[in-house]
Amino acid sequence: MEFSFGYAFTENLIRSSATAPIGAPVFPNLIQEGKSGYDIRINFPGVPFFFQYKLPELMKRGTAFEIANGNCPGLSIPFFRIAMMRRDVSRQHELLIRLEARYPSNVFYAAPCIANIDDFDKAYNAAAVARQSVFFSPTDIGPLPDDKAHSLAYKSGLPNGYFCSDPKP
Repeated sequence: MEFSFGYAFTENLIRSSATAPIGAPVFPNLIQEGKSGYDIRINFPGVPFFFQYKLPELMKRGTAFEIANGNCPGLSIPFFRIAMMRRDVSRQHELLIRLEARYPSNVFYAAPCIANIDDFDKAYNAAAVARQSVFFSPTDIGPLPDDKAHSLAYKSGLPNGYFCSDPKP
């Protein structure tokens, strides 16, 4: 499903953009992605954009730790949770922070705010997958503090998401 989201997001973003990119989008292979951290580079005139696609899990129960501990104000069920790549497994997040230092405001995690396949199909047909997605700056998240599992939680319509190992907006 990640490839479907990546394709739909990219195609919808380019189709709805006022300016066409210069050349085709660049999808690095797995080895290149391991060295760069991103899933796609889109070269819009004057500035490239980099995205790392993330597929969320739709959380539907109040026992989810983000809700149960009350540390994420405004977050309610249902909401989306993204698992970050663990620091001891991948340098992905570190690489994205370094890339964002070179290209400020142009490097993002991108994830859908779409709960099911029917809504995904509707969003795709309306060229709205990118508009119905959230974007998180790796630098705003900050370096991962340790090798433990970390996640991001978000809900459509909220002004921000939460980094949930030590909850902060």
